[in-house]
Amino acid sequence: MFQKITFVLLLCCATILSQAQTLEELKAQKATLAAGQAAEQAKVDSFAAEIAKIDGQITILSGWQTGFNGVIGLNFGSSDNWASNANPNSSFSNLSIGLNAFANIVKEKSFWRNTFISNTNWQSLDVDPDDDEKDGFLENRTTDVLTVGSLYGLRLNQDIAISALADFNSSVFKFLKPGSLGFGVGATYTPQQLPNFVAVIHPLSYNIAFPADNSPLETTGGMGSKVKITYNRKFKGGITWSSNFGTFIPYSQPDEDSDQAQLFEYTWINSISFNVWKGIGVGINFGLRQAEFEFDGTQSFSTIGLSYGF
Repeated sequence: MFQKITFVLLLCCATILSQAQTLEELKAQKATLAAGQAAEQAKVDSFAAEIAKIDGQITILSGWQTGFNGVIGLNFGSSDNWASNANPNSSFSNLSIGLNAFANIVKEKSFWRNTFISNTNWQSLDVDPDDDEKDGFLENRTTDVLTVGSLYGLRLNQDIAISALADFNSSVFKFLKPGSLGFGVGATYTPQQLPNFVAVIHPLSYNIAFPADNSPLETTGGMGSKVKITYNRKFKGGITWSSNFGTFIPYSQPDEDSDQAQLFEYTWINSISFNVWKGIGVGINFGLRQAEFEFDGTQSFSTIGLSYGF
């Protein structure tokens, strides 16, 4: 009897040891397979990235590429005998519209890039309900920005092209009053590593400055250098950033006591959108500008609201 019990115990121990050895073997086999899978997955990812890159180049060379991003904010409000309000009887309305669009056609030997930026805000506030003269909705504009550019280039190689540019900075409702209009030729840098980066350097440019209607300055034109840089990028998480910078550096300036407008100017406009659902999200537009024929100092604007892009 004792021998049978001993035999059973030995058999159980052998079985346990065999299972333990088999478990270790399975773990080692799993590790080997996982390492092989990682190596193969790296190859798959490399092929996928290369295919995506080629697809992007095919898409670019296939025809017109367009994009649009818009920001809109709309608010209405009123109070009637609300004692804690600074204006107990008041009403207000506010509308903000920002548009950022492009239309590009890029070929092997040439390209044509067009940009359009517009930001307009309206605001109305009524603090006196007994006043018969009231400002209506969309009566008072607080921001009015319009920037348009068209760039055509013939490639010397993959990164450098000789180019011509026409662009202007103004407003929607006071077109070129004030504003500026420019034409120029030079070179454009479009690095292949940054497909959405465009740097324009035009040393042969002519810019015309248009003062406001009530300005004592005269419309003035002159030669100078135009520099323009645009960049668009999409980040993970549905974040899109678009930046547009342009400046004109004149080769000469009118005398300080002259009625002619000073020609130096720069404009930098940025648009950031956060996609929440199917292109709808939150958008932020902000810009800086300096142009002495418009205002002796730095100008700025900002807009935040719902956005839509495609």
